Amino acid sequence: MHAAVLKYFREIARHGSVRRAAATLNVAPSAVDRQLLKLEDELGMPVFDRLPGRMRLTLAGELLLRHVNGTLAEFDRIRAEIDDLRGVKTGHVAIGAVDSLLVQFLPQALDRFRADFPAVTYTVLAVEPARIPGDVAAGRSDIGFTFVSQLPAGTQFIATISAPIGVVMGTRHPLARKRTVRFEEALAFPVLGQQGPLPKSADIDPDFAAFRDSLEPRLTSNSIHMLKHAIRESWGIAFFTRFGFLGEIADAELAWRPFASRRINTLKLGIVVPTARALPFAALALADRLADELRALERSK
Repeated sequence: MHAAVLKYFREIARHGSVRRAAATLNVAPSAVDRQLLKLEDELGMPVFDRLPGRMRLTLAGELLLRHVNGTLAEFDRIRAEIDDLRGVKTGHVAIGAVDSLLVQFLPQALDRFRADFPAVTYTVLAVEPARIPGDVAAGRSDIGFTFVSQLPAGTQFIATISAPIGVVMGTRHPLARKRTVRFEEALAFPVLGQQGPLPKSADIDPDFAAFRDSLEPRLTSNSIHMLKHAIRESWGIAFFTRFGFLGEIADAELAWRPFASRRINTLKLGIVVPTARALPFAALALADRLADELRALERSK
């Protein structure tokens, strides 16, 4: 960039001397003189009259000085904005999410975000759905992913996606041939259970709640990875949203089918952020990016 030669020129004009300009700039006088001669050669005329004991701007030099002062002022402003931008690309973001989103969606979204915000650090925790809004409201999390239901004061959903609970199974399982699965059909096969309470929003379907209460799982675990292994090995079928199995579904390794129940299919997942406090820039930027990613996932279905 030509900022250096412009600064050299401005300092010579200010001091009337190459030597004094060089002392101010903390560079060798010969370096300042070379840059000045190069500048005059490019312009095709002198910008200083060399007088005994001092240097005086020519008319061309006066015109150039006005340009230099404006250019360097604008350059300094842009540099300040860049410094500010570099500063806001640091920080820490705390995220609490249902564990299915920690399998693929969130790790991949954070990988893409890190390309633009490499200095940001993160805490990402799997949290029971019912706890997540309270954690965001209390400031324990900056961003939350949970099932859509009534939120505490001081929080809001900024994006949502359809997230029905359905049946996850091997692609050769008999139920995989169906478009939808009735509760009584699922009861005919061994099942795997996820430890922990259902999201409150699942209460909208009392038939599903009754169905889940009637299950006697062959395996119960709080680890989606353990349950995924068991499904692959044909221990049984399990009941999840599709988000913890996106890769396996895309690769036709596992299948997901919705239940034949209208109410359970109205479940949604959403991104919760606080409204009673301002998020740091990095967290706000990440929340906006995750909202875009969630909408893109909805469109890709």
